[in-house]
Amino acid sequence: MTDATENPSSGTEMTVTPWRAVVRARWAEIVFISGLSVYAVMAVLAHRYAYFDWDVAFATRIQSVNLPGFSTLMIWVSLLGSGWVPPALVGGASLTMILGRFRLEGTVCMIGVGLGAGLNRLLKDIIGRPRPIDTLVNVMIPYNHESFPSGHVVFFVEYFGFLFFLAYVLLRRGRLRRGSFILLGLLIVLVGVSRVYMGAHWPSDVIGAYLAGGIWLMLMIEIYRRLKARQTNP
Repeated sequence: MTDATENPSSGTEMTVTPWRAVVRARWAEIVFISGLSVYAVMAVLAHRYAYFDWDVAFATRIQSVNLPGFSTLMIWVSLLGSGWVPPALVGGASLTMILGRFRLEGTVCMIGVGLGAGLNRLLKDIIGRPRPIDTLVNVMIPYNHESFPSGHVVFFVEYFGFLFFLAYVLLRRGRLRRGSFILLGLLIVLVGVSRVYMGAHWPSDVIGAYLAGGIWLMLMIEIYRRLKARQTNP
């Protein structure tokens, strides 16, 4: 049994040829590496301090936003990264891809995001940065575990970022591809804002999480690219 992307006559008209998929994967690596370099310097400095002055100022500005529906949106976005929801999302999407003959994509998603979550938990324990306190910002939900990097943001970057990558690599140009870019991109951006808005993390926690999640996402993409190349050129 072969992947749908390996058999143009399988009826999966949304996908591109394996050769084009490999080319897009290489370009995606360049884009992610370039973006992550912006976060690197600030992330290295951030883990040395409980918070920065600009953390407080920036968090206060975000929490002062009072647009209609904004608070509800922030809460719902955060819920996608809380409790049982992340395992359900990853498991559901991965199994759907595997059963839909995208076995490699589903396997990399499930294993990659799962291992990424474990690594993030280890990093949080090692760094041991305290959470924001209610004497400095409005803490909507108190948390007892460590703050840096934000687990929600790491999950969104790894999971929704990998889906974004797959949409870029596999889908033909059209409404589905554009819609996937918009939805997944907005989720990745908004989760960082939501964690600061809810007082769960400092802005520097969020930046560090984009860096950590992005580095792991690059590793997932590189593994996928190499395995895909082997399938294309056995």
